[in-house]
Amino acid sequence: MAYSTFLDLKFLPVKEAEAIILPIPYEATVTYGGNTREGPEAIILASRQVELWDEEDNWDPSAHISLATANPITPEAAGPQAMLEKIRRTVQPWAGQGKLVIALGGEHTITVALVQSVQTKYPDLHVVALDAHADLRESYDGSKLSHACALRRLYELGRPLTILGVRSYSEEEYQLLRVAPRLTVFMARDLATPEGWEKAVQHLQDIRGPVYLTIDLDALDPAVLPAVGTPEPGGLTYRQVLTVIRTLAGRGPIIGADLVELAPIPGHRVSEFTAARLLYKMLGAIYRQR
Repeated sequence: MAYSTFLDLKFLPVKEAEAIILPIPYEATVTYGGNTREGPEAIILASRQVELWDEEDNWDPSAHISLATANPITPEAAGPQAMLEKIRRTVQPWAGQGKLVIALGGEHTITVALVQSVQTKYPDLHVVALDAHADLRESYDGSKLSHACALRRLYELGRPLTILGVRSYSEEEYQLLRVAPRLTVFMARDLATPEGWEKAVQHLQDIRGPVYLTIDLDALDPAVLPAVGTPEPGGLTYRQVLTVIRTLAGRGPIIGADLVELAPIPGHRVSEFTAARLLYKMLGAIYRQR
């Protein structure tokens, strides 16, 4: 299976690229709405309608980035652990060469392998996550590699973790949030106030060193982006997410990223187009600083 190229750009071999869009249509542990496996293809197809000229920064990022769209990593029938290993085998060599990999999911579990892949080269990285859910459960439905445990597995890698946009968590997760070192959480309700938003932006500006950014698209309010596996009301705006991206890119390198959990709704285009725009804005923000 091969997709079109992101933005409908001319095909470029991965070995010649400085940045790679990597589709990972993996869905094995979703627990509410399904179809996240269709997310990567939907985003790439929608990106063909994205205007290449950035109307805010007045430049064409695609003309300044050697960007490849890789063949998708196909789901591994042997289970989540085998799938994560397959992702690591693919991404770690690229990360070692200094290439920027932005993955498209698929469920949030893929982020564990993506961060492990870049952590080898960037052991001092800080992980920043946008998510409606804490995703800090020890296990869910008998699996430690459920999408509901993705950020718990990231936290266990030993690096600082910042989560923004949370508006749903279990009692187990609440107890961890209260005491865990290296973990900073900004609730969506607090980000809706000027004081809370200013505090969060200042925190992002103060992060030192390389950052890995993972965006579960359910972090956005369903009024903005409804096509996700587990929607939650009261989420972030498009502008808030852009500010997070630009703030992180402006204070230091973003060395890897992903957008996950898009679950396309047939006949509905706004969600995948919004995701494609966010991805292009992210590329522009990262490479405008290089």
